[in-house]
Amino acid sequence: MTEDRQATLVVMASPSSSSAGAVRGTVPASFEISGDVVDFGVEPWRALAYAYSARPAARVNVSALPEAMRRELAWWLHSLNVGGERVNSHVLASWVKVPNAVSADPGRQVRSFVDLSVAEWMAAARASFYGRHGRLPGVTFEQNYRATIARLHAAVARCYDTGEWWRADHWDPRRDPRIPLREHEALGNSRLNFERVTQPWLAEAIKWYFALSLETGNLVWSSLPSALTSLGTHLSEFLVASGIDTPALVADPEAELRAVAMAFLGNLRQRRSLRGQPLSTTSVGLIQSGVSSFYAFMADHRVEAARALGEPRWAELSDAHARLWRSGEYLRRDRHRSGGDYIDPAALSRIVEHLDILSLAKDQTKTVVVDGVRKEIAGMGDPQAMRAFLLEVFTGRRINEILLADFEPLSPVPGLDPDQPRGEGAFVARFRYRQSKIAGAPDTILVEAEVVNIIAEQQAWLVDHLAAANPGTPTPRYLFVAWQSNRRGHQPYSANTLRGLLATLVGELQIRDAQGCLVDFQRTHRMRHSKATELLNSGVPLHVVQRYMGHLSPEMTMHYAATLAKTHEAEFLRFKKLGRDGRDVALEPSDVYELVQLGRHTDRILPNGACLLPPLKRCDRGNACLTCDHFATDGRYLDELETQLSETEGLIARRQAQHRDRTGQEMGEGNVWLDQRLAERRSLTAIVAALQADGANGHALRGAGVPGRVGQPVELDTDRHRRRESQ
Repeated sequence: MTEDRQATLVVMASPSSSSAGAVRGTVPASFEISGDVVDFGVEPWRALAYAYSARPAARVNVSALPEAMRRELAWWLHSLNVGGERVNSHVLASWVKVPNAVSADPGRQVRSFVDLSVAEWMAAARASFYGRHGRLPGVTFEQNYRATIARLHAAVARCYDTGEWWRADHWDPRRDPRIPLREHEALGNSRLNFERVTQPWLAEAIKWYFALSLETGNLVWSSLPSALTSLGTHLSEFLVASGIDTPALVADPEAELRAVAMAFLGNLRQRRSLRGQPLSTTSVGLIQSGVSSFYAFMADHRVEAARALGEPRWAELSDAHARLWRSGEYLRRDRHRSGGDYIDPAALSRIVEHLDILSLAKDQTKTVVVDGVRKEIAGMGDPQAMRAFLLEVFTGRRINEILLADFEPLSPVPGLDPDQPRGEGAFVARFRYRQSKIAGAPDTILVEAEVVNIIAEQQAWLVDHLAAANPGTPTPRYLFVAWQSNRRGHQPYSANTLRGLLATLVGELQIRDAQGCLVDFQRTHRMRHSKATELLNSGVPLHVVQRYMGHLSPEMTMHYAATLAKTHEAEFLRFKKLGRDGRDVALEPSDVYELVQLGRHTDRILPNGACLLPPLKRCDRGNACLTCDHFATDGRYLDELETQLSETEGLIARRQAQHRDRTGQEMGEGNVWLDQRLAERRSLTAIVAALQADGANGHALRGAGVPGRVGQPVELDTDRHRRRESQ
């Protein structure tokens, strides 16, 4: 249990549900409100206020607040201090005027912040605003006031609540230590609001299901926000639209339940996201799975649910509710999409080249060429985001595995002398990441000096900035920490924050892949696919890649191998295949690819193309591939072909000179050796001319397993290729 949750537990153990005065004694003397004003410009209140350079902190007038409400306010501010949170002092100062007026009304008898609901407080705030200005408040007023009122109201209500924790309408693990959490939660700062669920019987059932699942470990906190969206938004809204207001959904489950389930699936297919796009196949499948799991659980515990929830209608569920859809009716992600997860090296190198924009101060800019036009891009002031993304690129870890890493995540490699110089790309340390997705999977990998340097930079920066923001802060818990409401450095950096910054950066840079499509770097999991593809492409054995990626079985790793195969095939098929005379190969490109893959032996691997000889046939032509009808090549080998043409012409000239010196006669075209070399020269000349006319520009194009990249000259090791040919 973390320090802030321990401290909150002490505070929350004392209050009684019968008296607001029960919070007395849980607040240190420094936080007790003894006067009529809480001045957020002085300690200890100053640490709680958001700092505005052009506006000093506010003074909150509490002179008209009843004594009990003063104690509640003091307790709440102290709890914010314990958790490292802040508050907008100006909004609080304006809002306190509302309870001042309300508590002075003898007809209301309000003596605690929980005597009214959040909706009633907001109504009073709007009425107060109208009384002062003669008009209703705008959207900003609603947002700011509701946020402050809701935080205070939920905290005080929770403090007084001695009932079962799961019955609360708002779940906040930072403020309620009774909520079961893992030691490290990616979404540990998330709050759940069950008031958004329209049907009371459904809201209570979801709470009960979540609570039991957390306590048994069947669900983890980080999965609950999306589960609440599936049940409390998608299912709830469908039931309202369909006029269904009973847990059993239908009167006769055996005859009618399947029709409702299929209607819900159709409703999901028609729904739109916040961007106006249809829900993805993956999203629909996950919603189906969440709703199905919920109803299977409730059907299995129907008698217990009816008793615990005080809702006898849950007992009407049958075994049919445990199987809303058949196995083939769940929508699944299309694993056969090509290129969706792999980022080509050119696009990745471009985003990394300009990643420093994330760390630049917001008043600084960097000049970047975008689509041929020079452009000034403002910095985003977040060096943590830059270093976290770099670690993801270098290591291929899931983003939350990096963001939840310990402040000291490195350990020495046994038997490796840390003082001994190591070559470029050599492993120098072991990196311990936070494996929170797959229980029992590996949680360490070997890393290079670049990774060690990034981590050291982040550690130094974090210590300096935490000390500047809050002197005396102990060593932070995580390597990357949240910067809002986290003065003590106990909360990790949010993956959503990182994705938002990356989306903004890529939108500014307009980075496109080889097909001209914008690259979506905010889908950070693509870095993992790209890293796995890079390892497989480099020839790393599958079981080693499995261990490096943290997989328990080779099946998951094979998904990345499939990505590699698709990328390789797509790249192969992009190029026109030419034969020995420079004309197009008659075979279909896909057939050429299949023939090459079926015959991946040493006699099929050529430095300047591919051999299409069927696998069961033997080659008796030696090195005379250029005059063979089974030879095929494309623009990737143009550099090698031009080199061979130049060398062939030089060889012919040297042998003709030697023949002339030795015999006194010219070597004629009837010479057996010369006829063969001239045939090779004619073939090379025709091929090179055709490839140059086809727009290859003398440069190789790199896909998976092919050297070179678009627009970059390639230095091919021709000696190595000739040695391979002669073997």
